[in-house]
Amino acid sequence: MRRLAALLLAAAALVGAPRGAAAGAGEQALSGGLGIGTWSRPGEKEDETIGPDAGAVAQVVYERAFSEALSWRVEAAGAIYTGGGTSWGATAAAGLVYRFDVLKYVPYAVLELGGTALGGGPLDAAVVEPTLQIGGGLDVLRSRDASWGIEARLAGFAGDSTVMTLGVRVTRRWGYF
Repeated sequence: MRRLAALLLAAAALVGAPRGAAAGAGEQALSGGLGIGTWSRPGEKEDETIGPDAGAVAQVVYERAFSEALSWRVEAAGAIYTGGGTSWGATAAAGLVYRFDVLKYVPYAVLELGGTALGGGPLDAAVVEPTLQIGGGLDVLRSRDASWGIEARLAGFAGDSTVMTLGVRVTRRWGYF
């Protein structure tokens, strides 16, 4: 009888023990973010690079989970840059997010394909190029359905332009039951 009571107590303790926030298939998230960024591309002269000093970036991201660790995501970002004249940038991309852990602090990596458009400032005409975007970040879970975090992204590789951003974001999640 004591063994049965001890076993039931241990099982109750395991079931009631606090756990990390677990994501699952079908979970959805919508994030909005603000940050800073810059871009560069080759200039007209050999060994010359043109680009602004820095700018403000706004981003919207939608994610849907395949599993606890893997999600697909689509994003749109826009930016205004200063230095060398006012320029603008826009990126639209879709890809995968891999979460390394799902506890209170959630580190993740991003790999996306899409397009980048740049114009104004030192550019004679707007430039639209395909882009491969890599990035990563850290989300801090405030509750099961809300978090905030930081994210860094580097876009380029498929064309001559390179765009780098660093920002903060807030996220709202649903569909995890």
